[in-house]
Amino acid sequence: MEQGFQPADFPCHPPNADGKCYFAASNSRSLAEDYHRYYKDGILEVTIDLAVYDRYFKPLERPYQGGEQVELPVPRDLFSILNQYPRVLKPR
Repeated sequence: MEQGFQPADFPCHPPNADGKCYFAASNSRSLAEDYHRYYKDGILEVTIDLAVYDRYFKPLERPYQGGEQVELPVPRDLFSILNQYPRVLKPR
């Protein structure tokens, strides 16, 4: 992640790998924590300006597995926007 989000790191091999980078919405932190408990990779936080988030990323929000938590499947063509913002890997 030091070089940012790269398409090569998110392969597209349907039906299992869709080439997208998945995030939990800010109000669904527990979803990120659940994944951290399983994968043990930490939680990657990206801080994005609200106007940019609303324009590009808010439309991607969807209920995670039909529940109340919200995920964002970010397609490769938006990686360049993600890469403009600071990323912090938190151990938990």
